[in-house]
Amino acid sequence: MRIKSIYFIFLVCLAPMLMGFCIVLQGISGHVFLEKNTTMPLKGMPKQKGLPISTMVYVYEAANVDQLIAQEGNYAKGIQAKIIKQVRSDKSGKFKLRLAPGKYTIVLGYQEGIYIPFFSGNTGVAFVEVSMHQFQEIDLRIIASSMD
Repeated sequence: MRIKSIYFIFLVCLAPMLMGFCIVLQGISGHVFLEKNTTMPLKGMPKQKGLPISTMVYVYEAANVDQLIAQEGNYAKGIQAKIIKQVRSDKSGKFKLRLAPGKYTIVLGYQEGIYIPFFSGNTGVAFVEVSMHQFQEIDLRIIASSMD
């Protein structure tokens, strides 16, 4: 009976993995940093990453700037797009989201709205491309001085 159990486990669990049917997920992972009072780095010194921050990371369907609500620079009150997923980064700023392959917009919760960590071209809002069987690694920064 015990040999049959081991044989069954091998067939159901290990054989598909060995044959290349291993389930590999994809998505976005990275860190969120808060930069306050940003200044130019001193000559010969690397630019500081900022302090890790725990905040909400929102992933929307790919959106353009005309979908932002009350935008002022990198800050907006919201975005008129379908939300796909959200997660809170931990105290070290780390986050990870599993997503289907595709193109998404990624923004951060900050103050009473959202912070756009970067723009994609003239009209795109923080596009991130997720490829099959890969995690896109990205560090996101909130630059507080741009909010003034």
